[in-house]
Amino acid sequence: MTGEKAPDQRDGDAKSRVGSMLLAVCVAIRNVVVGGNLASTGLIGSPQKLVAYVSESLFLYRLMAQKSDLPQVQVWKGLGLPAEAARIEVMLCAEAAEEWFRNVPSYGMDLVSLCTLCRLLRPRVIFEIGTLRGSGALHLAANSPGAEVYTLDLGPSDRPSLSTTVVDDSHVRYHSEVRKYYFSGRPEEQRIHCLFGDSAKFDFSPWEQRVDLFFIDGAHSYNYVHNDTLKALKCCRPGSVLAWHDYGRAGLNGVSKWLHEFRGQGRQIYRTPGGSLAYARL
Repeated sequence: MTGEKAPDQRDGDAKSRVGSMLLAVCVAIRNVVVGGNLASTGLIGSPQKLVAYVSESLFLYRLMAQKSDLPQVQVWKGLGLPAEAARIEVMLCAEAAEEWFRNVPSYGMDLVSLCTLCRLLRPRVIFEIGTLRGSGALHLAANSPGAEVYTLDLGPSDRPSLSTTVVDDSHVRYHSEVRKYYFSGRPEEQRIHCLFGDSAKFDFSPWEQRVDLFFIDGAHSYNYVHNDTLKALKCCRPGSVLAWHDYGRAGLNGVSKWLHEFRGQGRQIYRTPGGSLAYARL
């Protein structure tokens, strides 16, 4: 029947899911062994909380021990602005911000840093890869008065054409559900434009040399971050900022691997202190 997968394709999909699950288990065990401590044994009865705890412990250790190829630099310093620029106010949208302000502080720091980038840069055109529920897009628009925000994500029937991580796969499943964006019904919605498609195949040509702030928060595999960065470079105008989320996190993502390689090409890239937001002035 039309639309049904062939048996070989179904078998291939099943094997891929099993392989991804096994890889996730291996990484979880590694993180528990490397990042665990005596106190963490109290979470043995809650495996998901235990894995989250030790992964965050590894993340904080790397931050404090400065085991990173990217220097930790405050946003205003990275943009070359004077200290007075630090006296800024950012706008947080309560319900949407809950997606970032979790029981670990680093994600909240990422959101504040992203909003700070908007306030300092004052972009007119923003492009985001990775909409999900629209929390990022809403905060980008709320902290950039007058800016047009374009946010790209997979449509309900789209599937990634490049390799993805286990976390990415869970987000792909979310796309098949009916959802409401955080910005729905808000004034910012008029300036937020939802785009759909696979970033590896999407036509970015209408935005070439137009974007002031490009935020990459889509799939976290090396192949996708590499692809999205090269596409973003064509869209960004001179003096713009390119930012990536989830740098330095212990788990299944290729963000760190790609950014280390990208920095090796002579790019000056920073990470925000206490968080996983990386950024570069172009």
